[in-house]
Amino acid sequence: MANYYYSDGFAAFFDSRYTGWVHAFSPRLADHLDRQGLPERSVIDLCCGTGVTASVFLAAGWRATGVDGSSAMLDIARKKLAPGVESGTLTLIEADARSFRTPRRAAACVSLDGALNHLGSVAELAECFGSVHDALLPGGEFVFDLYAGSHFRHWNNVTLTDDDEAVIVKRGVWDDSTRTGMLRVSGVFGTGMSAQRVDQTLRSWEYDDTEVAGALEAAGLVPAEHDFEQRYVKCDSGSCSLTPVPCRTVYRARKPLEQK
Repeated sequence: MANYYYSDGFAAFFDSRYTGWVHAFSPRLADHLDRQGLPERSVIDLCCGTGVTASVFLAAGWRATGVDGSSAMLDIARKKLAPGVESGTLTLIEADARSFRTPRRAAACVSLDGALNHLGSVAELAECFGSVHDALLPGGEFVFDLYAGSHFRHWNNVTLTDDDEAVIVKRGVWDDSTRTGMLRVSGVFGTGMSAQRVDQTLRSWEYDDTEVAGALEAAGLVPAEHDFEQRYVKCDSGSCSLTPVPCRTVYRARKPLEQK
């Protein structure tokens, strides 16, 4: 899962430019989980990135554990959320999404913005879901989203960002026949002495509803309906936001109460 081991420059650029949807959806997600009658207000933010979602839960009085494979992403989260780390209400763990472990189980796990599309096979998706199952309390809830092919097809373009803070080129390729593709993000982010080189190649896979359901079942998690509004299935920026086609699916699952 090498895509999670981001460079410092990409992590800073990501935090500045790629977190709009997560900022918008996280408060709605926290409200949803508060209404589910969970055994406690504790959450694992899987592939937490720079801590956007964790910050929302902390502000709402939850105890949070952030898990990410990138030390660069976690460094930003640790600086932004230092009060939570110091008080013990936030724990940050550097670990692979497929095989992470947490010091204690939580009532909920969330993973946002297509982070799990970086998993390279249905088997890896099921492995990740198995780790989620083990990290949840009985009756715990898992909410995540996955990008659809309609999102990834926009990788078949060259996009230039050129402003006072960033000169970044994105260029990629997406193959519908294999449902996988690569995106190269390169350039410079920041100004003066704080400028950093951005040079990152991302790779993602598309998973359909049947594959997701099978992976959840293999992990002992039960799919559940949700009431998240349709506006949350669209990106809020980039070329994907310019079309009415949904670009992601939000999923909800539960760990059965009788499981330990």
